[in-house]
Order: sequence, then C-alpha cells, then structure tokens
Amino acid sequence: MDYRTHLLRHLCLTIGQNIHAARLKQRMPLKVLARLSGVPEDKLDQCELGKNEITLQEALRVAYAVQVDLAELIGPACKNVSR
Repeated sequence: MDYRTHLLRHLCLTIGQNIHAARLKQRMPLKVLARLSGVPEDKLDQCELGKNEITLQEALRVAYAVQVDLAELIGPACKNVSR
C-alpha cells in the first residue's frame, strides 16, 4: 500500500472515531446528528466505522453540530503516520 492510500485510510478511521466519540459525549443519536449536520445518516454511520470519506464541508457541519472544533475531529491523525 502506498503512503497516500495509507494516510487516507488512517485519516478516515481517525475522523470517524472522533466523530463517534464527540457524538456519544453529547449523547446524540446518529439520526439527530444527521439532521443537525445535513449529512445523511448512512454516510455518517460508514464514516464512524472508517469505511467512508467525509468532505471538508461535511466535517465542518458535523463539528458544529457536536460543538467541537474541526481540529478535534481530525485530531493527531496526520502526525502519527510514518512514510
């Protein structure tokens, strides 16, 4: 697997885990997050599992909905991936 693919996979997984954690911290059902963010529920579900990419615009809307900074969703994902 090349570096770019590895980085993208790692980033998707990290963002998904961070969305899931932020949503649970707010005690927010997935359906409510979908409604508040405008991101389809099935896409959010797959994103939380690290199986789907999320656009920057969608990530911003999700961050706003769960009341965290975008940086908290992205987290240290890019720092921990070595070439």
